[in-house]
Parts: sequence; structure tokens; C-alpha cells
Amino acid sequence: MSAHPSSQYTRRLARHVLSYRDAELPAAALTVARQCILDWFAVTLAGLEEPVARLLRDEVTPGSAGAATIVGTSIRCAPADAALVNGATSHALDYDDVHPLVGHPTVAVLPAALAVAEAQGRSGAELLRAFVAGYEAAAAVGTLVMPSHYDRGFHSTGTVGSFGAAAAAGLLLGLDEAQMATALGLAGTQAAGLKSMFGTMAKPLHAGKAASNGVLAARLAARGFTAHPALLDVAQGFVATQSDGPGEGIEIAPPGERVVGTLFKFHAACFLTHSTIEAVNDIRRAHSFAAEDIAAIDLHVPAAHLGVCNIPSPMTGLEVKFSLRHTAALAARGDDTAAIGTYSDRCARDPALVALRERITVHGDLPPRAVAEARIAMRSGTVHVGQVDVSVADTDLGRQGERLTAKFRSLAGAAVGEGRSERLRARIAALGATETIGELVTLA
Repeated sequence: MSAHPSSQYTRRLARHVLSYRDAELPAAALTVARQCILDWFAVTLAGLEEPVARLLRDEVTPGSAGAATIVGTSIRCAPADAALVNGATSHALDYDDVHPLVGHPTVAVLPAALAVAEAQGRSGAELLRAFVAGYEAAAAVGTLVMPSHYDRGFHSTGTVGSFGAAAAAGLLLGLDEAQMATALGLAGTQAAGLKSMFGTMAKPLHAGKAASNGVLAARLAARGFTAHPALLDVAQGFVATQSDGPGEGIEIAPPGERVVGTLFKFHAACFLTHSTIEAVNDIRRAHSFAAEDIAAIDLHVPAAHLGVCNIPSPMTGLEVKFSLRHTAALAARGDDTAAIGTYSDRCARDPALVALRERITVHGDLPPRAVAEARIAMRSGTVHVGQVDVSVADTDLGRQGERLTAKFRSLAGAAVGEGRSERLRARIAALGATETIGELVTLA
């Protein structure tokens, strides 16, 4: 394509982000935003001792004069460095939230917002607004490039997420419309991430880089750094070079509309394995059986899943998270797929699981967004079928909140202790205009 068909989309998006300073946000959007933040702290604290988190902490330059904090530690450093480490740490377990237009939105956007909010002494209400603005900005870019961008091999968390991080950081820094357009341009020219990195430490690095890209882009734009102000519109810009053109459309959604579509993870594996995990779980609950009773399992999924999470014979715990076969074997045996400790190198090599995995066949024969199906053939000759679609957001926000609270208590409680985690949970639930973000970070 020679240029984007909608002129000045970058400028319109910049203007839209600035409107979040006084826009009336729907109650549901604010509720889900708080849930995203709660879930983010849970997975970040739980990921602190993952190798990717430890290695990146060693790379930053700490200092008592640092303006931002690495969550769960006493390390203070530059905001862009804090965003990098916090973003990667929060995605280390691959247990964070999902949106089809972005990938993993919160791990890209919130670390940027949190670092800048802490450095600027912003309130909880300002953080909340900036987070929603950044989330919605990332989704707006996603409408232009998805799904072709992802199908080409780009990891949208790292690419599309960079725009959201810049929007959130820019709002907190008080950028004007021209500066925000520049920040979006700077974010886009830094945006990177390849799906071939799935199953390695580079995948969570994408999230950290997106957050860091956004902070750097906004800070540079605030100081007069230049970049093309229409990167989403021009012939050699982000949309033209990294996608087949506009996907869903070119309209920017009303404030808060996209965040309510957040999909939360209740299994500590790639989200595209969740439907088959749930389908196998449903069958196992309805028909009690032992793994030894299973003759074969056939998994039917959309063809696109095969390029994301179909490592057939994982060798590490991290690779297990991206194996439809192995995660289905875990579910069929009744293992706890919500527990982060399940996904270990030992699990990948477990002889009984490997034997069961070898009886599982994955078929990429369904159209996009179809309901995944599991067919379990028993040695007795009986065949059980289960179908589940986890790609639809829960409309019962109360029930969703209860599930996320249980997840938070399990992960954060184990990481920092029950008392401290409960104080943090209460503070997030009451995220308002009185406290500074420094107090929130200190609690973590």
C-alpha cells in the first residue's frame, strides 16, 4: 500500500489520547482497569526470581537518586530502565492478560505508566487514566494492523504495545498534541518483536522493551526530539511496512471501550492453549478416568494457533507453556495448570506425561476465532468430546474480580507474604486521587 487511506490518523489518535485528561470513563472500564493492575502486580511479584528478571535487574544502573522503582525490590533507577525490567518481569511467566488487538496489553502499557507516574509524583487516579488511555491507544493501532501484522510473524505485544506505552507516558508528562504525535512516531520506529522468540526469554523482553520504548519516546518528545508526526499514515510508516493494511477499520473507539474486552489468564501457559485445556478439563470432570485409560486425544484448533503454541516436544518448562500437546496432557492427567510450578523442566521430561503427549495429535483445521475442540478416545472405545471458547471476555465483572483476587492471593501472597499482599490488594482496589504512586510501589 502506498499510504494509509485515513489521513492524519496519527494526529487524531494523539488528540484522542489527550482527551483522557478529562473524559468521563465508564464505570466498567475503570473496574476492569483496576483488575488489570491487580493482576499485573500478581504476575510481576511472582516472576521476580525468573532468570529473565534477574538478568535484566543486573543490567540496569541503580542509584538512590533514581526516579522509579523496580517492583518488589528496593532498586531505584531511571524510569525507562524500571519500565524495561518491570515489563519483562511481568511477562516472564506468560500469565498476564490478553487482548486480540494488542497481544498482552498491560505488561507493555502499565510499566511505562507506573514508572513515569512515580517519577512525576502522580496520583492513583492519574495513573488509572493514563493506563486506560495507553491501553486504548494500543488497541487503536491494533485495529489498523491486526491480524496481518501478527500473521507476518510480529509479536504485537512488543510492537503495538510500544504505542500504548508512549501514549500513557506522554499523558502523564503533559505532552501537547504535536508532542504526542511525535512520541507515537518515536515509539513506532523503535517497535520490535518476533514470534520466533516464543518459548525463550526474548518473548518477555519484548514486553519490557515496549514499555521502555514508550517512556523514552515520551520523554524525548517532551524535550523537542523530532520524528515523523504521521507514522501511522505515511507510505513508509508502521502500518504500510508491517501489515496488509487496515484490519477491523480505522475508527478510534470511545474512551474505555477496548479495556473491558480484556481476557485474563487462569492457566499459566500461552493463552491459545487455554481453550483446549478447558475442553479437556470439562471432559475429565464429566467422565472420571485415569491417564492410562486414554488411547488418543485429538485437538482441533484454528490454523493460526499452530504458529504460536504448537511446540510438539518441549524440552523446557518455558517451552511447555507453548505446547498444545503437553498442556493438554497436563489437563488430562489432572495436573494444576494454574500453578506456576507446574511448568518446570522436569515437567517437560516427565516420562508419564511424555508418553501421554505422544498420544495427542493437533489439527489446525478450524477457521479463525472458532471454538476449540478436544476429542478423547478411551481404550474402552468410548469417545468424549468437549468444546470451549475462552476468547470472549467475561461480562460478570464481579465473578471475574473474585477469580482474579484468588489468583492474586495465590501468587502475590507466596511472593511477599499474606499481610503485605493484602495491603497492596486493598490499595489497588481503592486506587484514587489521594495517594502518590510511590506509596503503591513501596507496598509491592
